[in-house]
Amino acid sequence: MKKVLILTDFTQACYESVTYGLDFCRHYGLGAEILHVDEDDYFIDEVELRRTEELVSLYRGKMQGGVDMTIKKGDFADVMGELSKSGKFTMIIMGTHGRHGFQSLTGSAAARIIVLQDIPVVVVQSKRFKPVKLALLPIADNIEQYAGEIDKMAQLALLLGIDVKIVCRRGEEAFADTVSRIFGRRIQVALSVDYCKDRTFSLQAIEYGEKIGADMFLGFSHEIERTVFAPVLEQLMFNLALIPVMCC
Repeated sequence: MKKVLILTDFTQACYESVTYGLDFCRHYGLGAEILHVDEDDYFIDEVELRRTEELVSLYRGKMQGGVDMTIKKGDFADVMGELSKSGKFTMIIMGTHGRHGFQSLTGSAAARIIVLQDIPVVVVQSKRFKPVKLALLPIADNIEQYAGEIDKMAQLALLLGIDVKIVCRRGEEAFADTVSRIFGRRIQVALSVDYCKDRTFSLQAIEYGEKIGADMFLGFSHEIERTVFAPVLEQLMFNLALIPVMCC
């Protein structure tokens, strides 16, 4: 398996997401590369930089796949574009400062990280790592256009040994059948639709994820391309339970 790319801007929030990413890689036997893009107008917190360097030193001897840290100069979006074409990485893990911070972490480039990458992007809020045993995939509308993303989810879930559960709007059960065919027999897929109509689908899905003990939510990356940042994906990313979200 290729390396996992872990992004940081040398802040407390990203220190925690880097820790999550390193624990993730150590648990699954993966290599990691921690990346910071040094743009001309970006101030690097030297204290957080040293903390991250110490963290890398601590984990280096404990990880089967190894870990490195790189600081690249240049435009953030350009650097990420080059890396996406390199084929070196199987996944990106990045932190968020919260609903406002996600947009400001690296300017408008933050959302483009998710939508422009060909590999899954895991968005982590401040939460300690635990092995991902169960992931919840909410389906809000017709998913035929999401076949490619769902296939990536299925492949990665198989590789990491993750069970996936589907939840969709009442009356959209046929979408779950389509997803089940894409996942095939590789992943056990279940369906739950017992929700009240006076709550938003996103919030009900999050509540259900908490109820069943989901370790991760799955979301569709190209929803960000819509005129308005997609409510389902946005609310998943900033769920109050701090459950990580994998965007494909």
